[in-house]
Amino acid sequence: MSDTKIIELKDVLNSWAGSQISIRKEETGDIDQIRISLEKATFEQRDAHDDYLGDHILFLHGTAYAAEEGSQVELPTITYEIPIDGIKDIRLDDNIVSFETSRAQYVINK
Repeated sequence: MSDTKIIELKDVLNSWAGSQISIRKEETGDIDQIRISLEKATFEQRDAHDDYLGDHILFLHGTAYAAEEGSQVELPTITYEIPIDGIKDIRLDDNIVSFETSRAQYVINK
């Protein structure tokens, strides 16, 4: 995992602060769509005691909504966590970023 690429990813996302972003997560055939009024992006490295969360987490702060059957449902937390252990294939653009982790594939766009 390249720390430089993770910092670039966080910097691109922070440049989108104040915007609505869309997150598409595909994990074992399931697709989740989330929209966030992004306030900021942060990164944390820790010793996880939970195998699901992992040791490296990208936090997207803001009000989030899940798309469910044609409607939007507000998520109960103001921080969306993306475990980024095993991150690879980070692609950065002005309006879209994508990457794979050991668990899922993500596409985030502005």
